[in-house]
Amino acid sequence: MFVLSAFAAWRDVRAAQNELSGVRRTLSAIVKDPALLKTKDGRAEAVRRLDDADAEVAAARRRVSRSLPLSVIRYVPVLRRQRQGIVGFAEDAHTGIGIGRDLFTRVERLAEENQVSGGRVPLGAVAELQHELRRAGTRSSRLVRSAGGLWGALGRGRRDFNRIASESSSRLLHGSEAAGAMRGVLGGDGDRRYLVAVQNNAEMRDQGMPLSYAVARLSGGHLTVEHTGHISELLLHAPAPTPIPPGTETVFGSILPTTLWQSVNATADSAWSSRAMLDMYAQATGEHLDGVVALDVPAISALLRVVGPVTVPGIEGQITADNAAQILLNQLYNGIPAGAARPATQDKEERQAEVARALVDRMAAARVDPLSLGLELAASAAGGHLRFYSVLPGEEGVVERTGLGGPPGDGAPRSTFHVAVENRTATKLDYFIHPRISQQIRLNGRGDAVVRTTITVKNDVPPGQPPSYQLGPDQFTQHPGDYIGWVLLWGPAGADQPNATRESGLTLTPNVVAVSAGQVKEVTVETVILGAVHDGALSLRLVPQPRQEAMPVEARLSAPGWHVREATRMAGFLDRLTVFSWHVSH
Repeated sequence: MFVLSAFAAWRDVRAAQNELSGVRRTLSAIVKDPALLKTKDGRAEAVRRLDDADAEVAAARRRVSRSLPLSVIRYVPVLRRQRQGIVGFAEDAHTGIGIGRDLFTRVERLAEENQVSGGRVPLGAVAELQHELRRAGTRSSRLVRSAGGLWGALGRGRRDFNRIASESSSRLLHGSEAAGAMRGVLGGDGDRRYLVAVQNNAEMRDQGMPLSYAVARLSGGHLTVEHTGHISELLLHAPAPTPIPPGTETVFGSILPTTLWQSVNATADSAWSSRAMLDMYAQATGEHLDGVVALDVPAISALLRVVGPVTVPGIEGQITADNAAQILLNQLYNGIPAGAARPATQDKEERQAEVARALVDRMAAARVDPLSLGLELAASAAGGHLRFYSVLPGEEGVVERTGLGGPPGDGAPRSTFHVAVENRTATKLDYFIHPRISQQIRLNGRGDAVVRTTITVKNDVPPGQPPSYQLGPDQFTQHPGDYIGWVLLWGPAGADQPNATRESGLTLTPNVVAVSAGQVKEVTVETVILGAVHDGALSLRLVPQPRQEAMPVEARLSAPGWHVREATRMAGFLDRLTVFSWHVSH
């Protein structure tokens, strides 16, 4: 009789667990899909999903409360823990859904009452948003509870829910911290002036190359652009006084990163690049600015999705989110002959800064949903397309903790990989260059990981093109479309890699590869990470290079002698920080 009761109780636990699995998937999908929140309709859809999920939670709670076998086993020590686990799981799921619904409702009200208009961000709304995000993040953190003693699918479900709650709490609290710093950044405590580095993804360094710039002023939340121009206006005749770290000097010193604007962000540490840019600007002009905003063409496209199309003198037709890359990274260069004089090329390159200025003018004339604007900016920052730097240490600390700038391994240097494919020619070929990453990971019995990273570089320039400013050849190449790539792999701090240098807080191995028009080449680097398993998990953290198109990435794990809970193959696109993680046990 006891065995039958225990079996019936476990059947009811499994049924309730199956109902809660759909809830877990819904919550995970909302957390991972911020695009859902960019529009009023999307936010309404998210609330509808939460309501449906809450109905499933209610069904699971009713099943548990009405189950006679589950009432009986509460007196059996081993089985009692399973009943407590499913009851607690259901209660926490209900609470988590309530937190999400409450946050959506409050943020929707803020968005409706505080539109960005006249180019001004309402500072009071930013402070209220900070409070709401902190409140939701703190409440979410309390939903993480022990899964100890829970069996099978129930234990896995609890651990998955804990992960969702923990990730949500972390994102919300980081968002609150960032919102808290925004008052000063937006000029709420006095005017701020920023160097806006407009970066060109057709000639990549770690980020796009800064070929044009603007100076922007923020005063009481109001944004104005004081000046736009080509970076050649800021010519330096001697290096700026920015100290260069030894590893950065070893790898990048030969390209003069504190003298040439085209070389300043070859390093992966955007905080160092920004400090150098401010020093270089001060040396060229005598003016000291308060920070750097670096944005590229994908970031411009993201802003166009919010404010709508713009027109710029010298560019035919409207520039939209859908055609900005084609126009700014390809079309403007078509027809410029090889060896053209600087005025002809400079005129084209200045258009990006003019588009940025047109965006500001458009915002000054329109009412913009602040939530849509904030989410587009956040997505751009996640992909590395938008970077910020403040000369104030307190603000810069927030910037780096929240992923808006700083070195790629900040917070987790011993599990971070970063790949950059940088253009070593003077052409505008990166529009046609498509890298991809494949990692083969072998985990040995001691928990050490050997990671073989293969970077494949595909050159999509059709062979046989005529010479041009865009395709070359230049002083480094022989034929139109010839590409010379600096293939840079930053592996985890403390890892063993061939020909490696400590740079940007990680372990950098550089390679150079020549890829002619229509060709594909590969570079493979082996990384050894000692003691790669922590708390029963192997995790690799991949930080994206902000290219026009996100790099595809694939990871395959071989772990003989280990039990691996997740699929051994994982894949995706590096449009944001990506973590591949496997729970492993002997």
